[in-house]
Amino acid sequence: MCSAQSRRALVLLLGTVTVWGIGWAAAPPSASEPATWIRHDIVVQLQNLPKRYSCDDLWYKFRDVLLKLGARPNMQILAYRCESVLGPIARSPTVHLQFDMPQALQGKDVRWAEMQASPRTVRLAPGDPASLDKADCDLLRQIKSALLPALSEHVLTYHLACQADPTSHPNFGLSVQALIPATASDTRLAARSDSAPKLSDSMSPAAAAHVR
Repeated sequence: MCSAQSRRALVLLLGTVTVWGIGWAAAPPSASEPATWIRHDIVVQLQNLPKRYSCDDLWYKFRDVLLKLGARPNMQILAYRCESVLGPIARSPTVHLQFDMPQALQGKDVRWAEMQASPRTVRLAPGDPASLDKADCDLLRQIKSALLPALSEHVLTYHLACQADPTSHPNFGLSVQALIPATASDTRLAARSDSAPKLSDSMSPAAAAHVR
């Protein structure tokens, strides 16, 4: 027969193994998955914005939104029909976007993976990204209707009851489920795999004009 001390030691050992077993079984699986970059070429036609945005304003705001959604940094953005000399017409500008977004791979296609990416909930609201401000409610509403469907992004929630006064409703926003590169290094390494982009491709229109 086992002594009382031996029995206590056996119970302690089994308890330790049980705790380890529970901990291992409860560990959540990695949410990352193999992915590759997919090229997008999209023209967004904005309509009757409550204020005029300069071409630079649109460049920065669309760039920051795309980066937040997981786009590759070396994107090309051309905003036009946004010049002040156009008067009211400038409130219906056009933005031409060329950029890469992650797309998950499955089955035999995983051999083409360029990165690991994870589905995440992304929030777009005033200050997030920083270039969006309290006057951008209608701009974000049109981004939701004109850009996000082309990316097959799943909108989870949104509050975009924009008012006539663009500054009267600052508490707007939306949440999107997007596939985001697992680490920042994934994006940098993948970007370096391509030929270096032209300087004007990675700069705002005004900055590019100054360099030339």
